[in-house]
Amino acid sequence: MNRDPRFALSQELEAKQTSQTAQHETPQLGIFWVAQTSDGKARLLAAGCPLGQAEPYGDCLTYGPGHYETWAHWRRDRTVDPALRAIVRSYEYEDCPRGRIVFDRSRDQFILYADRKLMAPATIARIATQFHLPEDRTEIQGDFHYQSTETPNALGT
Repeated sequence: MNRDPRFALSQELEAKQTSQTAQHETPQLGIFWVAQTSDGKARLLAAGCPLGQAEPYGDCLTYGPGHYETWAHWRRDRTVDPALRAIVRSYEYEDCPRGRIVFDRSRDQFILYADRKLMAPATIARIATQFHLPEDRTEIQGDFHYQSTETPNALGT
């Protein structure tokens, strides 16, 4: 199991999330993918940090490591959960639909950027829950940087 709490395979966090409601959690910034496992299930892969650990990027705050760096880390780090390593070794980082969450300081607004393949309301809701995003302060946007070759099954909620 990866010892760094910023990296998570979404299933590992489900027990913790069910014991605490989203409004009591600190919102997180980060990056994510939806990847299909060998058994056909769609999984949310996420890495992030709270606002207090975020890096400035213009008027925004963002999670520092990029998609490529995080994917490469998960591939080579032997402390990463074996299920996560199996997924990232099956794909290149740009194959799976992905996105990023930033915080716009000037508007006091979270922005969830995502591949258009992830725009289904249930998928967006699952990502927002994973990162504890406040519904009334979160904007959803597509981003042409996030165009994937894979189309995983629907993400369970």
